Amino acid sequence: MMIIFGYLYFIYYIGPHYMIGRSPYKLKTLMLLYNFIQILANLWMVQEHISFGWFSKYGVLCSEPFPHSPNTLKMFNSIWWLFVLKIFDLTETCIFVLRKKQDQVSTLHVYHHVSIIFFAWIYLKYILDERVLLISLFNCVIHVIMYVYYFVSAWGPKYQQMISFLKPVLTKIQMVQFIAMIIYGLQIFNPACQVQEKFHSVIAVFFIGNVLIFLYLFYDFYKKSYTTKAKKRIIKLNIKQLI
Repeated sequence: MMIIFGYLYFIYYIGPHYMIGRSPYKLKTLMLLYNFIQILANLWMVQEHISFGWFSKYGVLCSEPFPHSPNTLKMFNSIWWLFVLKIFDLTETCIFVLRKKQDQVSTLHVYHHVSIIFFAWIYLKYILDERVLLISLFNCVIHVIMYVYYFVSAWGPKYQQMISFLKPVLTKIQMVQFIAMIIYGLQIFNPACQVQEKFHSVIAVFFIGNVLIFLYLFYDFYKKSYTTKAKKRIIKLNIKQLI
């Protein structure tokens, strides 16, 4: 809670006030390093998840047996490091503030980061069910793709222009990820799904609700960024042609 509070205090108060009257920092090297670390860390996490036995030993159906194995402790240790990585993700917003990109400190961006840390903490503190790790596998795969895009973009406007067509595709991929998470999570309501504790079912309901919020926010972002704006550009171009 102190980390989250400090994060919110910096991005909404200390950071913007500090930047008043100052030129935005470029931070190109820092952004490249940050994105490169994210690519390597998420690739490692994907490799770890696959080494646990996903898609070989373990299936995706909640009703299928998921026996404990010598990998169990390794799984939870890796997820602890993933939790640390999610805290490291907060660096991204601080970079936005120092570059005077306050418009990128959106409700979607901040809510996404804070809620993921909160649910990861709940999972490690109270749940530790191996079946949930398929969701973190989805997330790490998407983050590898996403940070490769950010890494290329950080080199400058020339490269941003070259891969600009991928921006709406990334948002669509993230929305597909959320839909997959919701479908996977809804299995908790299947009587054949063995739930360790009733408390876990309650957390699952809140988690699914949170993912639905993500889906709505990302869809709203997609609609405003790539649908409405695109239509306005077409109308403006047509008007110019008529004039």
